[in-house]
Amino acid sequence: MNRRAARVFAAFFGAVKATPSAVSVVSIVFTFAGLASFLLLQAYSPVLAGFAAALLLAIGYALDSADGQLARLQGTSSLQGEWLDHTLDAVRLPAVHLAIAAAFLMSGMTTLAVAAALFSVLASASFLSQNVGGLLRDNARVERTEVRRMQSWILLPTDPGVLCWVFVLWGVLPLFVAAYLLLMLANVAHMIFSARRRWRELAEGGQR
Repeated sequence: MNRRAARVFAAFFGAVKATPSAVSVVSIVFTFAGLASFLLLQAYSPVLAGFAAALLLAIGYALDSADGQLARLQGTSSLQGEWLDHTLDAVRLPAVHLAIAAAFLMSGMTTLAVAAALFSVLASASFLSQNVGGLLRDNARVERTEVRRMQSWILLPTDPGVLCWVFVLWGVLPLFVAAYLLLMLANVAHMIFSARRRWRELAEGGQR
């Protein structure tokens, strides 16, 4: 679904001659608009806060994929664009969890706020591990570990797009908490197995 939406956005921004970097900036604007709506609408309507956040975050996530598609469509891929995309992702990933931590604090749930803050650390560490690990592996010309069939489905709980739509459960807080904690456990498991795989890949590149 996200890829289809990203193709539509890429086609639109291509038609108006926008640059991929501009799309990256629009993406992060939608993300922060979603987080701001989530926090500001808490007192008015938790249901509305959750739905507004889910929609705006999902648009931001789709635009985050659209910038790369637009770059390939225009033939304008660049190191600058890749750097900007990764930098904004490094801001976006923990920011979502920190907003959730703030919302938990506003609701008087300190323990869950701490859990969300820890999730933000996990998100940052996982992002760094994947990107820097992949860069080191490629620089050392180490063979990639073969991706197993159905792996994309297994890793679905770690997809940021899934977290976007979990926000619709905020109006029924126990459901949101259950879904959020399950995603956290899935991400912890993924981080452990992913780090183990990266460590073994990098070992093949030689020791320092």
